[in-house]
Amino acid sequence: MNGVYIGCLVYADGVILLSASVLQLQKMMGICSNQAADIDIDFNANKSSLFAVEKLFGFNLLKIHLGSDVISWSENLKYFGLSFKAGKTLTVDVTTSLRKFYTAANSICSHTKYASEVTKLFLV
Repeated sequence: MNGVYIGCLVYADGVILLSASVLQLQKMMGICSNQAADIDIDFNANKSSLFAVEKLFGFNLLKIHLGSDVISWSENLKYFGLSFKAGKTLTVDVTTSLRKFYTAANSICSHTKYASEVTKLFLV
């Protein structure tokens, strides 16, 4: 592969393909599409997205096909509750996760008015 790094992450019904090259990514998409057809699985291009982190971010990227459909490039990616932002460097937005954490913690603390002070100390 001459220095082109590729990878694949699979969890439940989600698949993430990683590639340092758009051309290699298209080859990977073709392989996935062909293998899926062999075992009667359909990928949905409307539920799929592409995400780029690169030095030359902002330049027009090639269209990537999944079967006969084109997958759109996205500036944001949500995975396991984290929001990733495309750009020249990878940025992770954790504000939503933090807000949900503090909401849950505040809810627990508000329902512990009859708990002892020692128990409250360990919940905060």
